[in-house]
Amino acid sequence: MNASGTRNIPPPPILPAIVYDELRSYLRESGSTLSPSEALIKAVQCWIAKGRADAIPARGYQWKQLFLPEGTRLRMRFNERWYAAAIVGDNLVYNGKPVSPNQMVVKVAGDGRNAWNEIWVLLPGHKQWANAALLRAQLMKQTAKVPPTAAEAMSIAAKAMSDALSTALTLVAHANDQAKNTLERRLPKYRRAWDQLEDVE
Repeated sequence: MNASGTRNIPPPPILPAIVYDELRSYLRESGSTLSPSEALIKAVQCWIAKGRADAIPARGYQWKQLFLPEGTRLRMRFNERWYAAAIVGDNLVYNGKPVSPNQMVVKVAGDGRNAWNEIWVLLPGHKQWANAALLRAQLMKQTAKVPPTAAEAMSIAAKAMSDALSTALTLVAHANDQAKNTLERRLPKYRRAWDQLEDVE
């Protein structure tokens, strides 16, 4: 036993002593009835469960480029009234039926409207509604900034070099053709008799 009245238990071989002491202090201060070993087991189990939960694909609705996760709310204003829908599972549900964004707009306001411009979106965890067209534009801007992979960059560079070489070869062929024409025009067979200079002695 040490001065604080607790036994000196060696830490598990895979855990640094400082971390083990910190865990024991926390358990004691928080009044937990768990032993350090039980706390470690629970922590590892929670960590594994969280990793598995994160690996499960998110449910939601894929609207062209824009993914709307489950719990997203959508609304549209028409004739001074708001019409609401929500993402439930993998469906956009309006009036209890799965629809597409365009079908929702047609049901509310009839044909001739662009769903991207008419629908407002409230994503889970957000406080501000955003226009769907604005969200799509922001997404496109972000994806445009993504640098190409090494293979894509090499492919782009190879195409640029190929285009430059092709242009250079075309210019060389044109220059050769021009030079040939200039020389041929100076040959005696292409000159008029009166246009030839006489040799001066």
